[in-house]
Amino acid sequence: MRYLFCAVLLGSIMARQVHAGAWSQPQGATYAKVSSIFYVADQVYNDMGDRQKMGMDDDEFTGDQVFLYIEHGLRDRLTVVGQVSGGVLTSTNRLVRQRTTGIGDAEVGLKYQLINAPVVLSPMLSIKIPTGYHDDYDPALGTGSADVEGRILAARSLWPLPLYVGAELGYRWRGGAFSDQLVLSTEIGATPHERVFLKGFTSLRNTRSGRQVNLGVVGAGQQVSEGDAVQIGLNGAVRLHGGVWLDVLMEWTADGENVGAGTSWGIGISYGG
Repeated sequence: MRYLFCAVLLGSIMARQVHAGAWSQPQGATYAKVSSIFYVADQVYNDMGDRQKMGMDDDEFTGDQVFLYIEHGLRDRLTVVGQVSGGVLTSTNRLVRQRTTGIGDAEVGLKYQLINAPVVLSPMLSIKIPTGYHDDYDPALGTGSADVEGRILAARSLWPLPLYVGAELGYRWRGGAFSDQLVLSTEIGATPHERVFLKGFTSLRNTRSGRQVNLGVVGAGQQVSEGDAVQIGLNGAVRLHGGVWLDVLMEWTADGENVGAGTSWGIGISYGG
């Protein structure tokens, strides 16, 4: 059942692609967010999409991770994006407990806002740098391979209603033995008060390979699942002072194949100005 632990791991890491949407940062402005995300799963979606126990020995996977996400406006329409993470990943059962502590993969990219109205439209190109992998790590903090991802981000304000809608469509070119992936997300956000922000979102990841063949082999025969996933979540934030916000997150894996059926929750502090 080792590959099931790896399935949960990849699902938890890849779900953490969080950013500030289609809008660019003004020149010289910075948006920064520090988040603590806690993930737990004792079930998986198997290669037929059925939900089942992770293993026969009370198997469980947990991840306690910290993410630093930054956007900085190089020009009024051109924004540089970066993310790094670190934390503790643990896989356990009645017989053994394995834990890895360290720095995860890093990500850097550029986002360019093409148009402002009636729809904000921004292409984004990013690369994942495999800083979190080592042959001795089990569970691993990364895949050990670089990924390149292109996305189109779109958003529209529904003012005078205090609402907006957004969507993203992208393609992830993955290195090593891993298959490429399509990624899609949608969200709707509201500001019912100037100090309150609420958002609901969905995300989908589709691996470009057949159900029975999307198991890659990494390192010394280690199997790593690259399954599909459908995730839903809620995010709420309260402005503490000026540009400082406190936010909370809940996210569930609602469906998938070869992926952990886990739940994430988190808390974070962000600043924009």
